[in-house]
Amino acid sequence: MSNGTVPVVAQSFAGLRLRQRIAFTFMVITVAACLVAGALLLSRAADERHAIEHRAQEAAKALSFGFDQEVAAVNYLLKGLSKSPVLLSGDIRAFYDQLKTTPVPEGSWLVLNDLERQVANTLRPFGSPLPRHVDFPNYQEQLDRIRERRWSVSGRMMAPLKGKIVVALSLRLDDPDGRMSGHLTITLTEARLGTILDDQALPAGWVKGLYDRKLQPIVADRDGHKGSDLPVPAALATRLADAGPASTITGSVEAMDDRGVQVLVTFRRSGATNWTSVVTVPLADLNAPITAALRRMAGPAALLLLAGGIAAWFTARQIEQPLRVLSDEVTGAKEQVSELSGQLLALQEEERQRIARELHDSTAQHLVAANLGLAGLETEVRHSASGRKALAEIENLQTEALRELRIFTYLLHPPNLANDGLQATLRDFAEGFAGRTGLVARIRIPEEVDDLPPELQRAILRVVQEALTNVHRHAGASQVSVDARIRSGRLVVRIRDNGHGMAGQNGAESRIRLGVGVAGMRARLEQFGGDLRIKTGPDGTSVVAIVPVTVTGRALTQAGRMLRPWRPDMTEAKGKAHG
Repeated sequence: MSNGTVPVVAQSFAGLRLRQRIAFTFMVITVAACLVAGALLLSRAADERHAIEHRAQEAAKALSFGFDQEVAAVNYLLKGLSKSPVLLSGDIRAFYDQLKTTPVPEGSWLVLNDLERQVANTLRPFGSPLPRHVDFPNYQEQLDRIRERRWSVSGRMMAPLKGKIVVALSLRLDDPDGRMSGHLTITLTEARLGTILDDQALPAGWVKGLYDRKLQPIVADRDGHKGSDLPVPAALATRLADAGPASTITGSVEAMDDRGVQVLVTFRRSGATNWTSVVTVPLADLNAPITAALRRMAGPAALLLLAGGIAAWFTARQIEQPLRVLSDEVTGAKEQVSELSGQLLALQEEERQRIARELHDSTAQHLVAANLGLAGLETEVRHSASGRKALAEIENLQTEALRELRIFTYLLHPPNLANDGLQATLRDFAEGFAGRTGLVARIRIPEEVDDLPPELQRAILRVVQEALTNVHRHAGASQVSVDARIRSGRLVVRIRDNGHGMAGQNGAESRIRLGVGVAGMRARLEQFGGDLRIKTGPDGTSVVAIVPVTVTGRALTQAGRMLRPWRPDMTEAKGKAHG
């Protein structure tokens, strides 16, 4: 048996595949553990991030409520002063004295205005020259708001007498006819509003501020430094562009501040004052919990992966050694089985040839001689009708026995495969079989089968011989076909008949029992990694042999066949044959 016909187990590849599987298993477990731990850490980090965002949002709301309360308090103060008897009586000097003694927020002052100018200002003695309304920018807009809403909160403005940024809260005053005669104003300074900002303690790096209805800064606090020059982020201005004058809006938006830092802007716009309170948080601070969680995960994950890799390597080493021993034993057993199968098939081949010779040289000759002897008895029994009948029956039996003997001798006789090739051998054998059995045969064998290794060609020939023998013995068929093709790296040989199919021991519905011949066919194919498939039914039986073939093996066989006429041993053999 050639070593080329024995399947060989690639130990190194199997070991590598085992290590890969173990490594993959450990990797999956390790990654799953990392994902679970990471999910827990990231979930906690996401909660912390949400808590930071919530804190910023609540701080913006608290600032807005604080400013609203401050405005409401001074508004009540103005309403009380507007009902003063001295004011209603027109005694401006007495009302001025009352304004001077009225408690106001620190840094604030009171102003009485008519429609043209300031009439009394607690910053100046009564009767001192005071600014006219036209000296203030956008004063007409402010006056119209006071007339329409009866009270108004100004935007940021410069107080000329104080030289500071302030906001003015004004209450409409009417004459006895109900027409607007002036307004009473109280100012809130940047410092006063800054004290409200101070009520909300925020982490370092956070910015808090107050903006008027045009989103101009009134007061802002960045890192403890207060001022009125910190612009509102452009994204917030876009967000509030369509806000109605009386609408209250709360939310957040990601933006870039004046220093180019990415921030989260939380805000509340008050519908009462149209002021917007803002708290901004750097995204780096907001995402710090997630960043820290990822950093905490990186080290343990790397260690876990390293530990998993070491464990996988150690486990693979522990498992691979006994498996390698077992694989070697299995390989050896396969080689022994294959070798024994080859020996048994060789013995079977020799036995088939011996039986074929015996049947042809001995048994067939005896039957021929017996036939001749029966021919000599015709003259002896020609006067007896019963004798002639018996003699005719014996002659028919002799003729049928001789025909059957010649069929089986043909089936057992090995054709000259080495010289003719598998295509011609299969075609001639099938045609001869059909001619001797009376079957209609259809044969389609491609020329490519001659490029197969010689051992495989012999195995295929024996499989076809055994299949045709079974057709003759058991099928009761009138037609048989033998087809072969090579496609997708596989040789497929199909023998199909139109007989009654293979029945079980107790009928068609019972389990089919296969004979020794089928086992022999399967054993021949398994030497080459092939398989035998049988499909049977009332319309006949199909036997399919499938064997993997390689392009390299076919090319080597074809090259050997082309060089055969030039080999010295073949030339000498031909010379002896002609001699």
